[in-house]
Amino acid sequence: MSSAAGALTLRVSYLKGVYPIGFCKFSCSLFGILMEESGDRKESLSWRCWSRTLIACSGAMMAFVFSGVTEGQSAVLLPQLKDEASPIHLTPEEETWIASLGIVLSPVSASLTGPITDAFGRKLGLVVYHIIMGIGFAVIAVAKEVWHFYVGRCICSFAIGLEVAAIVYLTETCSKEQRGLLLSTISPAFTIGVVVAYVIGGFLPWNVASAIFAAGSFLCSLGQLFGVESPAWLYKRGHTEASTRALQRLGRTQAGIRQELELFKLTVKEQSQKFQLRELLHPTVWKPFIIMTIFHLIHCATGVHHIVYYTIDFINRLGTTYDPLTVSIAISVARTIATCTIGVYFTSYVKRRFATILSGTLMTILSVGAGVYVYVWRDTAVDRRPFQWLPVACVIAYIVIGRVGVTPLPWLMSSEVFPLRVRGSMSGATFVIGTGSIFISIKMYEDLIAAFHIWGLLFIFGTACFSAVLLAVFVLPETLNKTLYEIEQYFMPKKGKKSGEQVDSTSRGEVC
Repeated sequence: MSSAAGALTLRVSYLKGVYPIGFCKFSCSLFGILMEESGDRKESLSWRCWSRTLIACSGAMMAFVFSGVTEGQSAVLLPQLKDEASPIHLTPEEETWIASLGIVLSPVSASLTGPITDAFGRKLGLVVYHIIMGIGFAVIAVAKEVWHFYVGRCICSFAIGLEVAAIVYLTETCSKEQRGLLLSTISPAFTIGVVVAYVIGGFLPWNVASAIFAAGSFLCSLGQLFGVESPAWLYKRGHTEASTRALQRLGRTQAGIRQELELFKLTVKEQSQKFQLRELLHPTVWKPFIIMTIFHLIHCATGVHHIVYYTIDFINRLGTTYDPLTVSIAISVARTIATCTIGVYFTSYVKRRFATILSGTLMTILSVGAGVYVYVWRDTAVDRRPFQWLPVACVIAYIVIGRVGVTPLPWLMSSEVFPLRVRGSMSGATFVIGTGSIFISIKMYEDLIAAFHIWGLLFIFGTACFSAVLLAVFVLPETLNKTLYEIEQYFMPKKGKKSGEQVDSTSRGEVC
């Protein structure tokens, strides 16, 4: 009983802004996180509510599927174009451009998505996403020249940046219990999209496959037109009755609707409808923005994208007699399984901070272990190195463990931590930072290898993973099973916070 009380005291102290300093307080804070009470009241969710919410969110989930298709398409498109019978022939330089253009415009569109969805609605943002994605695939389907592929891939990459609207839509349409589970399906949906690209694009001609992808995107845009608009956005725009009807369409009970409207009222109270620059100076805006920016930069520095985009080259540089292609397939399979199993479980049911601490710690051990192995045996011929399975196993486990926290959470939490008045804009801003840093890190791969060698790069990965642990222990907010209003209160100055009783009494009640 005393240990539970101690853990609760540590948690309350942390939420009040008392950040621990020194090794002893670091240990106490970590213990408080690991022992965080599990007695939060769970709200009753009916099957009717779940089914209606899933139907409403299907268009948003398909956005991530098509984003996965865009990333996976080049892997099956380029081999067909390199075939001697292909009417279009590519140079090696043109091949790299077709592959890399799949993400190049994402930061640009992401920076526009926030203001657009704040002004015109989350549903419209999803409709525009599917239309633009369909246009991109259609251009590729009718391509006759190499530059047609460039245009099509750029259009698809522009659409990917618009998926910010899908993340915000999921966040605002779900109740706090549903939010964790549905947001955890983003990574599996993306992985499924990659598999769809491999299957359809691998067995059908590239133009036929692209036409199928285009048709699917256009159908999703039509379906989204009949979808539910975000109740939170409707309330923010002053459409209280429309917000109530949207909640009814989502299967919420009358008690749940009253509770949601009260939370909306608290969130938008005394806030301007129009975004103003001074909003950026509010603690509920700049604090989560800085935290999420650091989280995204750490995520890129862990090297997950280096390994995924340069798998064969990375395995070759590790120094092993194993076939790099076989290892690449093993990594892909392990990544897919991990995403759909432990990835879903941890993002749905495990506290964000604990998941980050666990994955960051294990990833640190794995990357440093692989780096030490490569450094120790760097002057030994590859075929004479012992335990050649060790660095390969470390890399595979590294990718798998990343799905627990460090890899997906920067993207999921970016849509949870901002207040309603700027959620679309600031989610877009963090998405720009995330996608932009990925693009830069991928382009810097060869330079990093030349400067630090493969073992030095692995040590950099380990340092980044340990930084993620420190971020989770000292700074990262907890968002799982928290209402968006409770999350916002976390960043409020001490004088501006609601008391614990006020927040608790407001956030309780039946939602569905």
